[in-house]
Amino acid sequence: MGEEVQRFPVLLTPGTGWTTDLVAEWTQEFFAAKGKAVTAGVLAQTAGLDSMSRYLRKTIRHFLVDAARRTDIGAIRRKIEDLLAATPEFTLVPPRTPGAGRWQLAGPLQSPFGGDVGPLVATAYAVPGVQAVRWSGKRRAPLARDESLVDILRAVLRAAGGSLEVAQLTAVLLRRFPAAVEHADAALDELTFEAAVAPLEDRPDVMVEVSDRAAEVYEQLSPSQRALLPHLGKPIEDQEQILGLGRSQAYAARGKLTALLVELVPDDELRAEVTLEVVRLCVVNP
Repeated sequence: MGEEVQRFPVLLTPGTGWTTDLVAEWTQEFFAAKGKAVTAGVLAQTAGLDSMSRYLRKTIRHFLVDAARRTDIGAIRRKIEDLLAATPEFTLVPPRTPGAGRWQLAGPLQSPFGGDVGPLVATAYAVPGVQAVRWSGKRRAPLARDESLVDILRAVLRAAGGSLEVAQLTAVLLRRFPAAVEHADAALDELTFEAAVAPLEDRPDVMVEVSDRAAEVYEQLSPSQRALLPHLGKPIEDQEQILGLGRSQAYAARGKLTALLVELVPDDELRAEVTLEVVRLCVVNP
C-alpha cells in the first residue's frame, strides 16, 4: 500500500504528503472494503509469496483507482483529459521526446513547462466570458460549460509557452474554481443565480469599487489567513492540514478570520462581490 499510494496524489488533502498514518488508514479502508474477497482470492489464485504479492498489488491498485475516480479532483482531472483529447487544438507530446505524455497547443514541439503555476492561475481567471452551468441535481456540478473550459485550457497552455502535465492543468483549474471540491450548496433562485454568475466586467459601475475595496481587505490579511480564506467552508480537519495547526488552534484561527471579515467588509449591497474578489485574490496570490 505504501508503494502504490504514491501513484495517487488526488487522494491527498492539499498540503499533505503520504505519512505512515495515512498509509495505515488506506490499508484499513482497503481491508474493510475488500478483505473477504482478497482473502478468498489469495487462497484460491496464488501459489506462493511472489504470486500473492502480484495479486495484492494489482488488487490494491484497482481499489485506489476506484477511490481516486470518486473524488472531486479525480473527476476534474478526467474532465480535463476528455476535453484535451476531444479538441484538435491540443496535442499530446509523443513518446521519446522531451515532455512525453504532456499536452501542448498543436504545432511545433515545445519544451516542458517547469515554472510556478501561479501566473497560469491568473491567466485562467483573466479569460473572459466564462459561463457557469446552473445545477441543482444530486450529481457533481460541472465547473463551467465545456466551451469555457476549453478557452481556459487554451489560454493557460499559451501562457505557459510549453507543455503541461494533466496534473498541472488540474492544479490550475482547482485554484480557478476553488469551490469545485466542496459540497454543492442548495439550489439558488433565478435572480440570485444570475447575480452570482454575472462577470464583473459586465458591470463597470461597480467593478472599480469592488476591486479597490477587495485589495484593501486582502492587504490586511496575514499569509495564513489568505491561505485559509478559500477553504472556510471546509471541515475543520481540512483546515488543520492547510494551516499546519492542531484542532483548537485551527478553530481559533477560523473564528478570528471570520470576525475580521465581518469587520473589514461592510454589510452593504457590494459585500458579496467584495468577498468573492478577496477570495479570488487569495487564490491567485496565496
